[in-house]
Amino acid sequence: MPGKLFPLGGPVPEKDVVDREDFIFSLQTRLAEGQSIMLAGPRRIGKTSLAYEVLRRGKKQGFYTVSVDFFRLSDKRDFAVSLINACLENRTGVRRTIDVLKDRAKSIAGTAKITLKLEDLEFGIGFLADEKNDNVLLDYALDLPNVLAKRDKKSVIVLFDEFQDASRVVDADIYKKMRSHFQNQESVAYMFLGSKEGIMDTLFGNRKEAFYRFATILPIPPIPENAWIKYIIERFSHRGINTEYEIIKEILNRTGGHPQDTMLVCSEIFYALLEAEENTITPGIVRLGYDRALITLTPVYDEILDELSQRFKVRDVLKRIAFGKSVYAKNINPNEAKRAVDHLVSKAIIQKKGRGSYTFVEPMFQEYILREFF
Repeated sequence: MPGKLFPLGGPVPEKDVVDREDFIFSLQTRLAEGQSIMLAGPRRIGKTSLAYEVLRRGKKQGFYTVSVDFFRLSDKRDFAVSLINACLENRTGVRRTIDVLKDRAKSIAGTAKITLKLEDLEFGIGFLADEKNDNVLLDYALDLPNVLAKRDKKSVIVLFDEFQDASRVVDADIYKKMRSHFQNQESVAYMFLGSKEGIMDTLFGNRKEAFYRFATILPIPPIPENAWIKYIIERFSHRGINTEYEIIKEILNRTGGHPQDTMLVCSEIFYALLEAEENTITPGIVRLGYDRALITLTPVYDEILDELSQRFKVRDVLKRIAFGKSVYAKNINPNEAKRAVDHLVSKAIIQKKGRGSYTFVEPMFQEYILREFF
């Protein structure tokens, strides 16, 4: 059975990374030279897909690669264990090395083989038998990428996704602790990803913060329209579906080229064609696919709107922006309007277009607002 025509719900495979070649090459080059990178932007715009592609290529070139997602972690020990596992996988080839060593059901020979691979790291069944203090375990984890780099004479690339959540997972001092471990690691480069741009910009751009100027902050370039069109036409053609340049351009006009939303709309168009037993995309099918995608996104948008509505006047200001009106109104104090706009920008809901002018980061969310308040 063929896989998904358009990938949804997570990092995309290599073949579905649309025309980011120059940017990926730039990331590879910088990381190979030991320069750490910070990428920030709202969720679902492709940050993690880009980062995973960099890790894939780095691994092919002989780098050790490590990936930890703070969004999935709950506490200090969880972070330490996840980082250790991700590091050790480069030697053992096992995704959860610690679990294997703890699992007595595993064959003695298999466990012994893994233990031998880790002997010089002072890590094995004996290490696990001692219920290590969480702080000791965390210190070990934070040093491990550099230890591996030195022992195995390898360069290491470490990815931390949703990095702004580290303080939630551990504590407010985690950034100072991490910086103290990372700053003298010569053969380790870090990629820091975050969906809350305001917090990430503060962490790496405020001189009072521990990670001030530790990493180069790079903007994520949008996918060029022609690259999107070429990719989408090729994907549909792969399944014998006919379409035209202007039809695909209309899809992009509706999604604004937002990576996940574009994939979702195209996916719904594909399934609508299958159900109708048709193989040609028409304007009517585009509208149907778009509406179905918007229905799929409605629970997500409902939750976002509920959260935004907890802040004074934010909902009113958001509505005015969606309808193309000035953020200032008679019933809204100018200071309240500014605070609402700043909050929406910090949440990556809107972005500044010009003086007093704002656009939605995700055009389909704007359409949801328009339909909600029509």
